[in-house]
Amino acid sequence: MTGGFSPSCPTVELTQGVLRGSRRVSREGEPLVRGNVPESTDEEVIEVPLPLADVERRESVTVLHVDDDPDFGELTAMFLERIDEDFEVLTEDTVVAALETLKEGDVDCVVSDYQMPNTDGLEFLEIVREQHPDLPFILFTGQGSEEIAGEAIAAGVTDYMQKGSGSDTYEVLSNRVANAVEQYRTQQQFWTALSWYQRLVEQELAGVFIVQDLEFVYANRMLADLFGRDQHDLVGESPLSIVAGEDTDSVMETLIAQREEGRDTFAFRFTGERVDGSTFPVEVRGGAITYDGAPAWIGILRDLSSED
Repeated sequence: MTGGFSPSCPTVELTQGVLRGSRRVSREGEPLVRGNVPESTDEEVIEVPLPLADVERRESVTVLHVDDDPDFGELTAMFLERIDEDFEVLTEDTVVAALETLKEGDVDCVVSDYQMPNTDGLEFLEIVREQHPDLPFILFTGQGSEEIAGEAIAAGVTDYMQKGSGSDTYEVLSNRVANAVEQYRTQQQFWTALSWYQRLVEQELAGVFIVQDLEFVYANRMLADLFGRDQHDLVGESPLSIVAGEDTDSVMETLIAQREEGRDTFAFRFTGERVDGSTFPVEVRGGAITYDGAPAWIGILRDLSSED
């Protein structure tokens, strides 16, 4: 729970303005972070929008390739699966069949031809966007022109590339599919966590905090209440101030080990100590962020005794 690391995965930039924009801060009218904070704001931004801790990422990628030429569809599937063993390519030769596959399966990316009987790739894209606004969609066509490319971009295509005869074409296509899916999954993970954190904070289901340079720079009311503390008193204190004395060394060892291993998330348990000296078991999970332009940790803390 310290700064000074170099996370290898994408992190989210948080500023004091994001925290100031929460409804709870506006309602109570007092700062919860270091620095000068206005008493009120009309922004509707939740307090901690970041996915945390040990989220399993699926390695397999399901690609739906749509082309009215079945032979070309099989060839594309063969090349993509050969280039990237994590790819599973489903092939369809009509838009109707492709839409049925989208309904039935968990598709990560659509690769579609442009010119097809009774419709074209842009009309197909419009239909897909109505049902799956963010699903990666790559227009892979032999009908290349600036006009088609412009229309595709305007319609919300993820990427656009022309077919080619060499194997290099499929290398490029494979890379573009992989990049699009990675970005899509990261966004989905973020927005799922965003909703989850909103429930945590607004319904006060868990304590939420940000630690930077060995100090709390943010603590929600639930966290403060768990330890019988005042929010403003916690800000500026070491996170070890809420750890029972017998667990201080083990917590420090855990944090140092995770930092040396370059991990971007943490998850462990320890004994918490309230201001009156009473103790209780807690679990904390968190991850790396950039806060006000510098490395920090954000996390959630749960009282395990309340779950017995």
